[in-house]
Amino acid sequence: LEKEAAKVEGFEVGVQKPSYYVRLGSLSSKVRTRAYQQALNKVRDAKQKSQETISQLHHTVSLIEYARKNMNSANQKLLDAQEKLYQSWVEWKKNTGQNDDDELHSAEHIESRTLAIARNLTQQLQTTCLTLVSSLQGLPQHVQDRVYSVGSMAGDVYQSFRSASSFQELSDSFLTTSKGQLKKMKESLDDVMDYLVNNTPLNWLVGPFYPQLPGIQHAESNGEGERNSSQKDKQPERTTE
Repeated sequence: LEKEAAKVEGFEVGVQKPSYYVRLGSLSSKVRTRAYQQALNKVRDAKQKSQETISQLHHTVSLIEYARKNMNSANQKLLDAQEKLYQSWVEWKKNTGQNDDDELHSAEHIESRTLAIARNLTQQLQTTCLTLVSSLQGLPQHVQDRVYSVGSMAGDVYQSFRSASSFQELSDSFLTTSKGQLKKMKESLDDVMDYLVNNTPLNWLVGPFYPQLPGIQHAESNGEGERNSSQKDKQPERTTE
């Protein structure tokens, strides 16, 4: 792919490590197919990561809703809500590789931990969306706007969680709206993937490609010459009649 892409004029060179991107339509049909699949896989991975984060966020918001509804109940439901939130915290710590020995079960600690999870997940989603946007350069604007909207909605949700210090500061309407936004985020990512699977956008900037150093190319050329020479030496002599 790198050799084919290097033939295209006007490629973009990176600042630190020499690299370049090319339009998908500038490549030969054979190389275009390979480059398209590589770019598609990159987007698919980012989409999967984003949707996993969205699912975790949806679960966290649902737990907060459940806890808020039973916050004033001196019964088993309140204990169930606290236990679910605590288990969510334990699971999140395990997945993020954190070693926190503070195992306090107080309501205040559980709430602050859950809010920390929500803030962390929304930040993750924003970061993944930025990565995804960088992989969609050259696509139609309406496709790129889909991903921009996901990042924007994630930012709105993050700001609300960031300003809250307890569940009491999160209104029912905010939680309901957040779940609706999470659903829209998932649908937007599905739409982007559907577009790429069903279309081959020739203006899509694919890469990065990394040009070979002249010294390496020279060594490879010499090696190729030696191999050709060796093969000639091994060929049997032809007899003439």
